[in-house]
Amino acid sequence: MKKILLGNTGMEVSVIGLGGIPIQRVSQEEATKIILECKNRGINFIDTAQGYTISEEYIGNALKVVGRENFYMATKSMSYDYESMKSAVERSLKTMQLDYIDLFQVHNVSNQEQFNFTVSENGALKALVEAKKEGLIKHIGITGHIREILLQAIEYEEFETIQFPFNPVEYQGTELFERSLKKGMGTIAMKPMAGGAFT
Repeated sequence: MKKILLGNTGMEVSVIGLGGIPIQRVSQEEATKIILECKNRGINFIDTAQGYTISEEYIGNALKVVGRENFYMATKSMSYDYESMKSAVERSLKTMQLDYIDLFQVHNVSNQEQFNFTVSENGALKALVEAKKEGLIKHIGITGHIREILLQAIEYEEFETIQFPFNPVEYQGTELFERSLKKGMGTIAMKPMAGGAFT
């Protein structure tokens, strides 16, 4: 499996990662088999979210079997204020039974109000910066479906990665990714198979 550096994070990740949404549709046993197959195929990047129901729990349990050291773990939360994001980090660590999370992302920032709140004095970004200093997380990212919002986000040096839909039928993120890469940010393609449209 080809691996590349994820921006300036220092993480050398597989070009193909495992998205955590489908995990919630299988059993714990099947989830563990999937994570093991990822290891066997050289996939070392897993991205999930608190909003994916049982996904974090299943993945955390699987890592106990397959080996946490084989993966960079990314998750995300739709918490936009300081207190709720601080709690979100603690919750993900507990649910996945981890000492630290490699990449924690502000999830699905969908409008200007949410973004302004996220980067405000009492916003989610402040909580993530503190969590990074404490060693609870290693890197900070942001995700969303609105290009104009994320174009603003790349101007904040605290954000180290950006995740946006990108596939053969959704390529409106080209400029966003190009500008992110020039700034040394890691780019993560959301829905690379267009949500199952491609097989």
